[in-house]
Amino acid sequence: MKLSKLYCNKDNFKNIEFNTRGINIVYADVKTKIQEKNNSHNLGKTLLSELIDFLLLKGVTKNHFLIKSIGEDGKQIFSDYVFYLELKLNSGRYLLIKRDVLNNTKISFKLSEQKIDGFPTPQDWDYENLAFKKAKERLGEFLNFSFFEGKEYDYRKAINYSLRRQGDFSDIYRLKKFSAGKDRDWKPFMFDLLGFNGEVLSKKYDLESNIEKEQNFIKNLRTEFSVSKEDRDDLVAQIQIREQKVKEVSLQVDNFNFYEQDKQLIQKGIRDIETKISDSNTLTYELEYEIVQLETSIRNKFAFDLEKVKKVFSETQIFFPEQLANDYEELLKFNKKLTNERNKLLRENLQQKEIALKKIRESLRKLNLEKENLLSFIQDTTTFKRFKEYQKGLVKIESELLKLQGKLNTIDTIISKESDIESLQDEINTIVKIVNEEYLKTEKNELYGKIRKSFSKFYKDILGEDAYISWSLNKQNNVDFKSPTVQNTDGRLRIDTSQGEGYTYTKLFCVCFDLAILTSYMTESFYRFIYHDDVLANEDNGVKHGLVSLIKELTSQYDLQYILSVIKDDLPVDEKEKPIEFDASEVILNLHDKDESGTLFGFSF
Repeated sequence: MKLSKLYCNKDNFKNIEFNTRGINIVYADVKTKIQEKNNSHNLGKTLLSELIDFLLLKGVTKNHFLIKSIGEDGKQIFSDYVFYLELKLNSGRYLLIKRDVLNNTKISFKLSEQKIDGFPTPQDWDYENLAFKKAKERLGEFLNFSFFEGKEYDYRKAINYSLRRQGDFSDIYRLKKFSAGKDRDWKPFMFDLLGFNGEVLSKKYDLESNIEKEQNFIKNLRTEFSVSKEDRDDLVAQIQIREQKVKEVSLQVDNFNFYEQDKQLIQKGIRDIETKISDSNTLTYELEYEIVQLETSIRNKFAFDLEKVKKVFSETQIFFPEQLANDYEELLKFNKKLTNERNKLLRENLQQKEIALKKIRESLRKLNLEKENLLSFIQDTTTFKRFKEYQKGLVKIESELLKLQGKLNTIDTIISKESDIESLQDEINTIVKIVNEEYLKTEKNELYGKIRKSFSKFYKDILGEDAYISWSLNKQNNVDFKSPTVQNTDGRLRIDTSQGEGYTYTKLFCVCFDLAILTSYMTESFYRFIYHDDVLANEDNGVKHGLVSLIKELTSQYDLQYILSVIKDDLPVDEKEKPIEFDASEVILNLHDKDESGTLFGFSF
C-alpha cells in the first residue's frame, strides 16, 4: 500500500499528490534567524504525518490538533474540514478515504480501478458513513495485508514503523504509542514481525497475567483472613470441637425452644382452656341443679291417709260408703305403684347426672392444672433466662464455627488457586521450551536472517560501520529485544546503544530497521511506503549523503515510496557547501516561514 493523494475541502489547504515510486520530499524553508523550537512544526511538516495517520483511521482524542485548535471566536478551527486520502493498494486498485473532523467516527470509502484525476469530492461512495470500528475492519480488508491474517491485531499495529514521527525515534522496536503500555502490547507483535511465533509470547503474557491475578487474590485472602496453609489441620480440630458443642447446646436449647417458638400458641391455649373451664363450670352448675331437683323429687312420697278422710266424713256426719273406701284403696295402691316406677326412673337419671358431673369435675381439675402449668411456665423468668443464655451461647459457638469454617474454606481456596497456578506455570514452561527452541535456531529463521542482514547492510551503507540487531531471553524467560550493537572495522565493540552516543544513532537505527522490514516483506502484501519526519537533522554531512543515496537506491530497487520531511538547512551539502537539490518532481510539498501562506493550512494556529 502506498499514498497517492491527500487533500481537503478547503482552498487554503495545500493539496498533495505523492510519487508512488521513489522519494517524496516535504521541504521546509525556514528563514527566521532565531528559530523557535517548533518553527518547522508550525509550518505543518509534522502535521502532515498526523493527517495521514488520521486518515488511516487513528482514533483521536480531544488533544488531537484537529480537535483542540480553537479560533479567536472560541470555535473549533477545523470543525467544517473534510479530508481525503487516496491509497494505491497492492492489488493495483485505488481507494479513496473520506473523514471529516466534526463527525470523525463516520468514514466513507470509494474504490476505483484508476487513479482519480485532480482532487475531487465524490458524491457517490461504495461505503458511506461507516461506523469507526466497522470502517477499520473494512479498511483492513481493502489493504489485505497477508501478515495480519489470523492475528489478534490489525494493520494499525505496524503503521508507525512506516509513519515515524519524532517521538518514535528513541527505540527501534518500541514505538511511542507503546511506551506507556506493557510488554504484552508490542513484544508478541515484534516477535511476529521478525519472523518468530508471536502467538506463543502472547499466550505466555496472558498466562503470566492470570498467575499474577491469582497470586494477588491469594495475597488478599491471606491478608484479609490471616490464614496460612499450615493452620489447616489445626482449624479442622477446632471446628470438630465446636461442632460437638453446637450439638450439645442445640439439644439444651431444643428443650426450651418451645417457649420462644410456641409462646403465642401457649397463650392461645390458655384462652382455649379458660373457655372450656367456663363452659364446664356452666355445665357443672346445671348438673348440680338438676341433681338437687331429682333428689328432692325422689324424697317427695305420695301422701294420702284414708283414715283421716273417714274421720272427716264422720265428724261431718256424712255417710262414707264402703264402696268408696274400696275405690280409694285401689287408687292409693295405684299411686304408690306409679310413684315407685317414677322414683326408679329418677334414680337412674340421677345416677347418670352424678357420673357426668364427676367427669366434668375431673376435666375441670385437669383444665385448671394445665392452665396453672402454662401460666407458671410463661411467668417463670428463671426458665426464660436460662433459655436466653443457652440461645446466646449457641449463637456465639455457631459464629465461631462459621468463622473457623470460613478460614478453612479460604485455605482450601488458596490451595486450589495454588494448584491452578501450578497448572498455568506448566503451560508457561511448555511455552518457554518453545521460545528456547526458537532462540537456539535463530540462524535457521529465514525472515529474521533477511531482516538482520538488511539492517546491517543499510547501516554500513550510511555510516560505514558494522551493526546488528539481536534478541535474548531474560531471567523471566521473556524475550528482550536488545539495542543494536555497533562494531569498528576491526571487530571491536564500539557502542552499545543502550548507553550509547545519543539520539542521532537511534534515529539512524530506526531508519535502517524500517527499511529492512519493508524490503524483507516485499514478497508479501504489506506496507510499501515509509514516512520519516526530520531524520536528517543534526546528522553529519556524510551520513546525510549516505542516507539519501540509500533511499534512492532502495526505492528504485524495491519499488518503494519514501517520504522525507526536511528543513533546508538540514539538507546534505556538496563540496561548495551548497544544499543538494532534488528534482522538482520529487518535492511534493514546499513550506516556508515568509508568511502564513507558506504553512500547510495557509494560516497559523
